[in-house]
Order: sequence, then structure tokens, then C-alpha cells
Amino acid sequence: MGRHFFTAIGVFTALAIAQSVSSDALAADLAPMPTKAIIAPAPVLNPWTFSATPYGWVPSMNGSVTVKGRTADVNVDYSDLWNLVKRSEIPKDLAAFMASFEARNDRFSFFTDIVYLKVSLDASMERTRGTDDFGLAVSASAGLQEQLFIAELAAAYQVAHWGSNATVDSGTALDVFGGGRLWWMQADASLALTGTLNIAGLTVSGGKAIAKSGDVDWVDPLVGLRLRHQFAPGINLTVSGDVGGFDVGSKISWQALTALNYDFYKSKSVLWSGMLGYRALYVDYTQGSGRSHFEYNMTMHGPILGLTARF
Repeated sequence: MGRHFFTAIGVFTALAIAQSVSSDALAADLAPMPTKAIIAPAPVLNPWTFSATPYGWVPSMNGSVTVKGRTADVNVDYSDLWNLVKRSEIPKDLAAFMASFEARNDRFSFFTDIVYLKVSLDASMERTRGTDDFGLAVSASAGLQEQLFIAELAAAYQVAHWGSNATVDSGTALDVFGGGRLWWMQADASLALTGTLNIAGLTVSGGKAIAKSGDVDWVDPLVGLRLRHQFAPGINLTVSGDVGGFDVGSKISWQALTALNYDFYKSKSVLWSGMLGYRALYVDYTQGSGRSHFEYNMTMHGPILGLTARF
């Protein structure tokens, strides 16, 4: 009996093992096939970055304006500008708007700059020369009103970089750029009436004779260099200069700019920075002769202060 008992136990054990193996095999056969993991697509990075900078420019003005053969020497310093701010009717006698915009993709960039300036000068800020283009005496000036619009468009290419990474704004970078600068202006010179004033071509209003330039515009081609340097994270310096005109528009024009930028706030999509610098702009343009002679020979220079948004 003992032998039959152990034989039965062995049979039952063998059957249990066989059943277990069969169940595992069946479970393996019925198990779902493994699926390939779904990989989320990489986010699309925009290769372009943009910056917009509204700014203020307070330029002193030194040079001369000739309207219909009458030349006025202009000398406006910062105290004169402050007096204009205190006593002028804004925007009737004093108005300004300036802004710049840049789009960058790796080494390439495109930028534009817009300046609108309207200023009315009195006799203390400009003097009319002794004779006009007709050889006749010109009386003391009674004032000069000027409206000036400048629009610059240029393309730049980064030709050199010194630093750890040539694709980001770190270290020092050198750009070359070229483009054009559109000038538009109106100038009205008011002259006191005297017996020696030649009023040919002038508009007489009350006790004044007014020489009106009408709309004068031209385009200057330009080429330049720009140096960008990062002193520390969030502190950047830009120094640029260009020359233009080449007798295509004006005889000659040039510009120099130095600006220090400080990043002070970053949101999810916009980096804000303040800009402080100095800008100088010169142009020598002339057209016509005699009663149609117009000439603008002027240097404008002064501090600039702006706010930049980069995104």
C-alpha cells in the first residue's frame, strides 16, 4: 500500500507540473505583443530672434540750412533745447519719435531705424548770413522751422566672433552691414522784412518773409561696421559706424553710435533691457541753384535713452 501511495503522489505531482507548464505556455501565447513606444516630436525652434526699441534722442544741432538761396547758420545746444521744452507748444513747435527694429537668424540680421523730429528755432538759435544767392543783403532771421524724417534699412552679416560660442550673444562679434537711408524734410526760414531784403520767391506774412523749401527727399546708400561685446551676462555694448551718400543722394553722410544695454527682466517670452548711449549723425546735401537752391549741412549729436524688448 505504501508503494501504491507514493506512486499515486508521483503521478499527481507530474500532472500538476504538466498543467502548470501548459498554462504558462498558453498565457504566453495569449499575451499581447509589445508595442513600440510613441516618441513625442521635438519642439520646433524658431531660428529667428527679434528686438524692438523705442527710444528718445536729444540732439544738439550745428550747421547751416539754405532755403531758396537764403542761408541760416544753426547752433542749438542742450540749454536751447530745454528752453524749447519749457516754452514750446508740443507738438506744434517741438515733437519727436524714434524707434528701431532688428531681426536676426544666426549670422544674418536685418535692421531698421526711424527718426522723426520737428523743431521751431527762434532768432537766438540761428543767424542768417549777410547776403543771399542774388548778392542782396538779408536781414536778421526771425526763426527757422524744420521737420525731418529719416528711415534707415540695412542687412548685416557677422564676419568674426571671439568667445566660447559663435552662435550666441556672448564674447565679441563683428558685423558688416549695408543698406540705405531715406531722408525727407521741410524747412521754413522766416526773415524780418527790410528795404534790402530780396523777397523774390518768398511768402510775405505780416512783418515776415518766409522761405519755404517744400518737400525735399533723397536716399543715401551706406556701408558700415558694428561691434557687439558682452561684458557679463545681461550687460552688452554696441558700437557702430557707417558712411554713405557718395554723391548718389547727399555729398556725404556718416553716423556713429555707442549704446550700453542692461537686461533687467525676463518673462516667458520677452527679455526686457534698458539702453543708454550717444549718437552722432552728419549729412551734407544740396540741390538746385539761385532761387531754387536748397542745402542742408548739419551735424546732430546727443544722448539716447531707450527700452528694448527681445523675443
